[in-house]
Amino acid sequence: ENGQQAVTAYSEALRYRTEEMEPLKYAACHNNLGTAYWHLAQYNQPVVHLKKAIASYSLALPHYSADDEPLKYGMIQNNIGTAYWNLAQYERPAENLQQAIDAYSEALKYRTPANVPAACAATQNNLGTAYWHLANQSQTTKEARQKYLQLCITAYEEALALANSLSGVPLSFDVFATHNNLGLAHYQLATEQYFITDKAIRSQHLEASLDNHLQALNGLSKQPEAYQTTFSYVVKTVRAFHNELGIQGQNLALSKVPGQLLPEILPKL
Repeated sequence: ENGQQAVTAYSEALRYRTEEMEPLKYAACHNNLGTAYWHLAQYNQPVVHLKKAIASYSLALPHYSADDEPLKYGMIQNNIGTAYWNLAQYERPAENLQQAIDAYSEALKYRTPANVPAACAATQNNLGTAYWHLANQSQTTKEARQKYLQLCITAYEEALALANSLSGVPLSFDVFATHNNLGLAHYQLATEQYFITDKAIRSQHLEASLDNHLQALNGLSKQPEAYQTTFSYVVKTVRAFHNELGIQGQNLALSKVPGQLLPEILPKL
């Protein structure tokens, strides 16, 4: 109800805050309207409201020059990317995910580590997630899937590196979820046989997968459900070490697991 009230109020404001009279205020109002539609899409008629969000953001964008207002331009591109990412959950996933990736990539030209590190980290995280979903579309070719997973890993690593450099700065994304997602991408590259035949490289991806899941586990002690999900990823990755690299691989994996977890992990192998 409040989301609908917001949409109604911004729409009414735009009858008077016109493009000709106050172009920047008109643009700000359209950005706000887009965000109201985005929130409304989380409750009902997602396709309708997400398309309206994209339309509103797109009307705001031309009024923020990338040269004069780089941060606002980058913010709206990020908003457009997120709306397309959400829309991809409902229709034309490959096409809408590519639109999201294009928007996030454009945003990152202006949301840089030097200018706005926390916002840059959030957009890199969004970009990693969009690449991961695109990699796992049924129509994505094996070659493209490998490329998208590698791009996903790069984006997540950028997001985490920035997040770790910003101690005490609030972030708009869950770092532990990012570690988990990064672990899953490495796991997929290591275990899908047509990607990598070199055992040493597969081992590197499995080590990175295990390391990221363990880092996520460290931060989830007070979230029992999320902890159990991540714990299952740790067990699955240790099993993969054995399947891909034999008993030596399993021993390598177990040497990386904190001692207090071993009594719980060993019976599950």
